[in-house]
Amino acid sequence: MTDDVIARRVFKIDGQPTECRFYRPEEDAGSFFCKVQIDWPEGARSKRAGGVDEVQALLLGMMLAHSELLAARNMDCRAISWLDDQSLGLPVTPGLRDWDPDNRL
Repeated sequence: MTDDVIARRVFKIDGQPTECRFYRPEEDAGSFFCKVQIDWPEGARSKRAGGVDEVQALLLGMMLAHSELLAARNMDCRAISWLDDQSLGLPVTPGLRDWDPDNRL
């Protein structure tokens, strides 16, 4: 998988600017995968989201990042915001909608 970043968003995690990167989805065995990397204050972590095409892989990658951030906020009591707001401005997985009631997407 190449390291072609196609989008970035900077969140605040526990008061520190923290970058989240979305990489260009790449085909693998007939599916597409989007790498997502969050530079947590304690170190970067990457995951991949798969879909039937590039668009679905990217959307699922955004949902994956959002889920990771919401889980850290709700389960680990991390302070996470974007533009000084509780809404993180990413698509939300339907099962986690209650964790991000301010989300406008």
